[in-house]
Amino acid sequence: MVKVTVKLFSSLMENLPPGTTGNSLELIEKSPPTPIEVMMRLKVPTAEVRTMMLNGTFLREEDRDKPLNDGDVLSVWPAIQGG
Repeated sequence: MVKVTVKLFSSLMENLPPGTTGNSLELIEKSPPTPIEVMMRLKVPTAEVRTMMLNGTFLREEDRDKPLNDGDVLSVWPAIQGG
């Protein structure tokens, strides 16, 4: 089993399951998911994702399809919008 903490920020928090407290949740999976798979499970449109950090380190787009490890923390931010 693999346990991953996912933190969504700003408008992406709307994609957290009902009843979630705060901006994070723990996912427990049988096999290691990739960051992209995590976004798909949470129904986060990948086009809205701007920045991902893995354990506090910037996660490049080309690394978002690599499996996560047990205990990883994935933090995700949308593009900043303004007017």
